[in-house]
Amino acid sequence: MSYAIPTGIFRAYEQVTDAMMSTTTGFASPCLIKYTSTIETSNTSLPNIKKRKTMDVQMSDTDFKRGTTTYKKVSRTEPINLRVYWDKKDFKKFGNIEIPDGSVMTIGKYTDMLKINKAARLVINTDKTGNIDWEFEKASEPTLFGLTSKEFMCIWKRV
Repeated sequence: MSYAIPTGIFRAYEQVTDAMMSTTTGFASPCLIKYTSTIETSNTSLPNIKKRKTMDVQMSDTDFKRGTTTYKKVSRTEPINLRVYWDKKDFKKFGNIEIPDGSVMTIGKYTDMLKINKAARLVINTDKTGNIDWEFEKASEPTLFGLTSKEFMCIWKRV
């Protein structure tokens, strides 16, 4: 005997999950996604001082020179709303997930999953962080989540 789930259940589920992603009426927290820094030419001129030479300019935190051209690293950020789960007891609702202390689990809309795939870091600033920026890096790849697979779940570890 086969049973079909009424489509009304899926519509109701999607309405509830959409409401949960609102920062005013739901559980979502406003966050920032940080993308990998890009390198651009800079108008500032750096003095010619001896520095340790490196081939990996991504490791440099400051402006740097190559020949007579000065370069700078530019970070790009983008706001995003995510449901943030802070405690291991909350993770148990979604499965037997073992992650390090200080990690968070986020749930977001499927339409934002590509942004998370490209993101280097996640910045959360809420009352739980003492209203200061806490940075996280991905501890897992985002995976589809939910009854209708219109959400994703991702684990982040604190940097």
